[in-house]
Amino acid sequence: MAVAIDLARASSTDAITPTKARAKSVARKVSREEREAETLPELGGPLAPWWKLVPRRYGHVLHAMCSYMGMFPPSLPRYFIEQYTQPGDLVVDPFSGRGTTALEANLLNRESVGVDLNPLAALLTGAKVDPPAKDDALARLRELQKGYAKKKVREAPPPEIAMLFEGRKTLPQLAFLREQLDPSSSREDRFLLAAITGILHGNHPRNPWDSRCLSVSMPNTFSMSPGYLRKYIREKKLKKYPFDAFEKIAARIEHLYAQGVAPSRGRGVHDDALSLDRHVAKGSAKLIVTSPPYLNVVRYGKFNWIRLWMLRESVQRVDESLSDRTRTNLEVERTDRQLGLSDRLGFRKYTAFLRDAVGKMSEALADDGVCVMTIGDVENNEYDKRLGLDAWAAIEKDVPLKLQTVIADRLVTENKVSRIWGENKGRATRVDRVLVLTKSDRMPTANFADPKEIVRRMATEAPGAMRDLPDEG
Repeated sequence: MAVAIDLARASSTDAITPTKARAKSVARKVSREEREAETLPELGGPLAPWWKLVPRRYGHVLHAMCSYMGMFPPSLPRYFIEQYTQPGDLVVDPFSGRGTTALEANLLNRESVGVDLNPLAALLTGAKVDPPAKDDALARLRELQKGYAKKKVREAPPPEIAMLFEGRKTLPQLAFLREQLDPSSSREDRFLLAAITGILHGNHPRNPWDSRCLSVSMPNTFSMSPGYLRKYIREKKLKKYPFDAFEKIAARIEHLYAQGVAPSRGRGVHDDALSLDRHVAKGSAKLIVTSPPYLNVVRYGKFNWIRLWMLRESVQRVDESLSDRTRTNLEVERTDRQLGLSDRLGFRKYTAFLRDAVGKMSEALADDGVCVMTIGDVENNEYDKRLGLDAWAAIEKDVPLKLQTVIADRLVTENKVSRIWGENKGRATRVDRVLVLTKSDRMPTANFADPKEIVRRMATEAPGAMRDLPDEG
C-alpha cells in the first residue's frame, strides 16, 4: 500500500499574485517555520534517505566533466539503481541534466537513456555514457592542433565573448575549435566539446598559470550576465592570460579518463521529455530517476550563454555595436524562449506540463518498475510552495502512477551554488522532495534488506568517513 502523506497544504493551482503574496506574508513566514521544523523519515526502512550518509566526494570523475546547476548527487540515483535494478536493466532519465543518473547506471552495468531539451545537457550526457577511447580523443585533438595554423576562423567572436579570453592565443584557438568540432559527427568531437565546456570559464588559483580554466577568473558553475561581467572585469582589473587551449584540453582528457570508463554504454538524446516514447520502448524501463525543472528557479540559457556560444547553439549573436547592459541581457534571455527551456511558468502550466511528463514516464516504465522524481521546494515573493507535494496533489488523479512515499532530502545551504545570490536565496530550494512512484500498489522487493550495505559499498569508493544526517528535530 502507498504510504499515507499529508497533502492538506496543497494550494490552488492558480499562481499567487504579488499583491496576494504581500497580504499573506505572515502566513508564509509561519509555513516556512513549519517547513524548517519538519523531520527526515526515521532511518530503518529501504526508502529512507540513506544516500545522505555517503562521503560528499563520492562519484566517478566523469560526473564533474562540467558543472551544472540543479543537479542531484550521484549517490541518490546510485542508491535506487542498486536497490531496484539488476545488471542489464534499463534506467531512464527524461530530464537528464549533466547525465548523473545515466552515468551511474552505466557504471553499474545497466543500460541507460538520458533525454534533455537543453543542448548542453544532451551533449554532456552523451559524452559521458558513450565516450570514445582516450587515445582516440587525444588523437583527434592532435589532428585539430596540427590543422589550427592552416585554417582561418571564418566568424569573429562577439565582444561579449572576446572580453573573457586572451585575444592573441586563447580566443583564436577556441574560435577555431568551435568551428571545427561537430558533436554529431563522432564520439571524439562530442567528447572534446563536452570537455571544453567544463574548462571554458572558472576561478583561478593563487597562481593563475595553474588554472584548469581558460577565461578570466569567474564562477565555473554558471555564466554571469555580459553586462555584469564587463563591470566585474573592469572593477577587479582582471587579467586575460594567454592559455594554450590545446594543452589544457589534453590535460583535461587525461583527468577525465583517470578512473576508466563504465562497463556499459548508454544514449544521450537532445529532445523534449514529452517525446520520451520516441527513444524508450513501452514498458522497458525498470527504473526512472529524474529531476524535472523547478518552478521559477533556473534560467538555463541565461546561466549557460558562454557554453552555448561554444556549442554554436541558439544564443543570439549580440551586435558588436551593442554595449548597453539591458539590451545585451535581453539578447541572452531570448535563448531561453528559443530553446523552450525557460521554467518561468505559472503553477497551473507547470502542473499541466508535469502531468503530461509523468504520463510519458508511466508508458516507458515496466509494470514492476520504480519512478523516482526529485522536485525542490520554492520560496520567493510569488510562490511559497512545497512544490513536489503541491504539484502531485494537483495531478495524482490524472496520472497512472501511484505515490508510495515522499522523502525529504534537506540540503545544506552552504554547499549550494545559489548561495552566492545572498538575500535573493529565496529562489533556491532548501528541501528536495523525493517522490517514489510505481504502477502497482506496492513497491517491488528491494535487493538489499539492509540499505546500509549499499552505503558501505559507496563509501569504499570515496575518501572520508560516512556522514551523519543533520539533526532535524
